[in-house]
Amino acid sequence: MMLRVILLAICLLMEVAGLRAQGTVEGFVRAATGSAIADAYVIARANDGPGETRTTSTDRLGYFRLRLSAGPYSLAVQRIGYGDTTVVVQAVEDSTVRIDIALQDRALELQTLTVLSLRQRAAFESTAGQTTRELAQGELKLIPGLAESDVLRAIEVLPGVVSTSDFSSSYNVRGGSADQNLIALDGFPIFNPFHLGGLFSVFNADMVERAELQAGGFPAQYGGRVSSVLNVESDPGQRGQAVSGGVSLLATRIALASDVDSTWTRSVGLSSARGRLALRRSYFDQLFRPFFDFPYYLTDVQLYAEGWTRAGNRVSVTGYTGRDRLDFSDVESFPLKLRWDWGNDVAGTRWLGHVKGGVLDARIGVTRFSTAINFPDFGDTEFNSRIQQALVRADFQKTASSSLELRMGSELNRLAYANRAVSGGTVFREGNQASWLSGMYLQGDWRPTTNWIVEVGARADYWSGGDDVFVLQPRLAAKRFLDANTAVKLAVGRYAQYLHSLRDEELPIGIDIWVLAGTRAPHVVSDQVQTGLELFRGSWYASLEGYYRDFDGVTTNNFADDPNTPLDDLIAGNGSSFGADLLLRRDQGRVRGFLSVSWLKATRSFPDPTLGAVPTPTVSYPPVFDRRLDVDLVLRTMLPRAWEAGIRWNFGSSLPYTRAIGGYQFVEYHLVPGTALNRQGNREVNRDPDAANNPVLLGQRNAERYPAYHRLDFSLRKQFQKSWGQLTPYLEVLNLYNRKNVLFYFYEYNRNPAVRSGVSMFPLLPTVGVEIAF
Repeated sequence: MMLRVILLAICLLMEVAGLRAQGTVEGFVRAATGSAIADAYVIARANDGPGETRTTSTDRLGYFRLRLSAGPYSLAVQRIGYGDTTVVVQAVEDSTVRIDIALQDRALELQTLTVLSLRQRAAFESTAGQTTRELAQGELKLIPGLAESDVLRAIEVLPGVVSTSDFSSSYNVRGGSADQNLIALDGFPIFNPFHLGGLFSVFNADMVERAELQAGGFPAQYGGRVSSVLNVESDPGQRGQAVSGGVSLLATRIALASDVDSTWTRSVGLSSARGRLALRRSYFDQLFRPFFDFPYYLTDVQLYAEGWTRAGNRVSVTGYTGRDRLDFSDVESFPLKLRWDWGNDVAGTRWLGHVKGGVLDARIGVTRFSTAINFPDFGDTEFNSRIQQALVRADFQKTASSSLELRMGSELNRLAYANRAVSGGTVFREGNQASWLSGMYLQGDWRPTTNWIVEVGARADYWSGGDDVFVLQPRLAAKRFLDANTAVKLAVGRYAQYLHSLRDEELPIGIDIWVLAGTRAPHVVSDQVQTGLELFRGSWYASLEGYYRDFDGVTTNNFADDPNTPLDDLIAGNGSSFGADLLLRRDQGRVRGFLSVSWLKATRSFPDPTLGAVPTPTVSYPPVFDRRLDVDLVLRTMLPRAWEAGIRWNFGSSLPYTRAIGGYQFVEYHLVPGTALNRQGNREVNRDPDAANNPVLLGQRNAERYPAYHRLDFSLRKQFQKSWGQLTPYLEVLNLYNRKNVLFYFYEYNRNPAVRSGVSMFPLLPTVGVEIAF
C-alpha cells in the first residue's frame, strides 16, 4: 500500500511539474589558509530586475550548490569571523558553473539570531518534506535550564516535543516512545544520554556547536529509530588556543582548545588540525555534606578533533566517557549499603571528502552504555545491564545532472545486550543477545524546476536477531513553492526499529534498560504521513504541519509474567498518533523568539493477561505522554547595559494516569509452629492499619488526568570583556511564580477518611553561575 501511494504521488508530481530553463552554480568557500569554511551563507540575487533570490549554506567541506533560473546573479557569502564577499556569476541553462570563493579573516557584525534565520531560510529552500528544527549554541544558552544550559531540555520548546516531568530530560516526539528517538553525537548514537536518572543530559553545552532535531519525514539515510533524529554536533572552537568553562550550582566544567603544531600536521599529510577537550564534574557530594551525606557525583570527559588535508578533505575524531556514581557503602546513617554506577562511552572517527565527483562520508565507531548495582553486605546479590553497538558506515552523495542529486549508502552494525539480576543464587531476570543489522539506501533529490523539490528513496534493513527480519522502507517527500516565500510540502514513509527500553515511562526518573528485537521482543514498523505549509513574511517565519503515525510492535511490561519463564516479561502491541504542530518565529528586532503550539492524540493497545480471560482481551489507553495541547513561548531581548534576558512560558494540558480507587485488607494463610494451620479456619485477616503491604485497587489504565501544567522560567546573562578574556555571569529562575505542578499522587487508605496526597515538581528554583573564556 505504501509503495502504491509513493508511485502515484511521483506520477502526479511529474504531471504538474513544468520545466523552465535552469542551471546549477556550485563551488567551495575556503579561508585564506585553504581550510574549508562550514556553515557559510551563500545568497544568490538576480541582477536582471526583480528575479529570484536563493539561499543555501556550505557543508562541512565548504561546498555549496544552488539551482537557479538562467541569468546573471550576485553571489554574496557571509560567515561570522570573516569579511563578506560578493561575486557575479552567470547561471547557464542545463549546465553547471563552478566558482570557488576565498574569505578573509575579519569580524563580521551579525546578530546570532539573524544567522539562525538565514539557516532556517536555507533549510526552507533546500529540503523537501522533512521537519527540521535547529538550536545553535547561542540560543541554547538563552533558554533557561537547570543550573546550566542543556541540549535535551532546550529541545523541549520545539513543536511536537513533549516532556512529562521536570525531573527528566527524556522526551517524546509526535506520539512516539522515548526509546524511539535516535540521539547521536557527531553521527554516533548514544543510548542513554542522561545523568542522575534523567535529570539532565550528558552533553556539555560548551562543546555543542548546534543541535538539529528532525521530528518527522526524515529521509532514507536515517534508520534504526521510528520517531525522531537528534543530531548533536561538537564545536571545534575558533583558531588558536582557547580556554572556556563555567561554574554553576550543578557542576564545574572546563574546555581546552588548541591548534595542532603545523610540523606534526604536515608529517601526517594534513594542512591544519585542531582539537578540543572538555571536562566536567558535579559536586552534589560536597554541596550537601554540611547537612547530610549524599555520596553521588558525575564526571564527563569529551574530546573532539578535526584536521584538513591539502585536498580539502576533513578527518575528525569524537570521544566521550561519562560516569554517574552513587556509593552508600561508607555512609553509616544509610541502612542499605550499595554501590550504583552507570554511564556512556563513545569513540569514533569520520572521514568526509570528495571522491570521483561526489562527497563521501565514512565513519567507524563504537558506543556503549552500562549500569551495575552491587550490595557489599550481600555478595550474592547484584544487577547489571549493558548494551553496545559497533558500526561501520559510508554515505555517498553525487550530482547526477543539473536537476538530480543522488545519495546512497550502506552500513553494518553489531549490537549486543546483556541484563542480569541475581540474589541468593537465584536468577530473577536474565537476557543476552548479539545481533547484526545491515542496511543500505538509495535516494534521489530531483528538482525539475525552481518551484519543486522531490525526494524519492528507499531503505532496506536486514536484522539477524533470533528471528531474521527484512524490512523495505520506501520514502517520499515533496515541496511545492507557491512563491519565493511560501511552500507546501508532503512526506510519507515507513520506518523500522530493532530495540526497546524496558523502563516504564510512567516513572518520573529512571534509566533505560535495553533489549534487542528477537525472541523476547518484536521489531517496530511505523508508517507515517505528514503535510505542511511554510512561509516567510519579512522577519517572520511560520510553519503549520499535520501528521499521522501508526506503530506496530511497541512493547510494555507484562505485570503477569511468570518468573520461571524468562521470555514473557514484555507484551507486544500497537499504537497510533495524530496531531498538528504550529511554529511562529521572529529572529530580528529588539524582541526575538518563537511560539510553538502542538496538539496530539496518542493511543496504545495491548493484550491484558491480568484480566484472566481467554482469549486474552485487548486494552487500549492513552500513554503517559498523551498531552493534547502543549504551548511554548520563548522570548529573548537585550536589556539596558547589554544584559541579555530570556523567558520561557510553557503550558501543557493534563497528562493521563491510573487512579487508585480503593484499598482493601487481604486474607492470608498462617502456619503456626507446632500446629498444621492457625486456629481461625486456616486463614486470617490482616488487620494492621499500618501494614505496608495492604493492597490498592486500581481503576482503568490511564483513564484519569492530572491537572494542567504551566511554568514560567527566566534567564539573565551579561558578557564582560576583560583584558584576559570574557566573563559571563548568569542568573536562571525556574518556575518563577511557584506553580505546584503535580508529579504524582499517593493514597493512604488506612486512614478514615482516605487521604490523597500529591508530590509536586520543581518549586521556585533560582540558580546562579559564571562562564569564562580566554
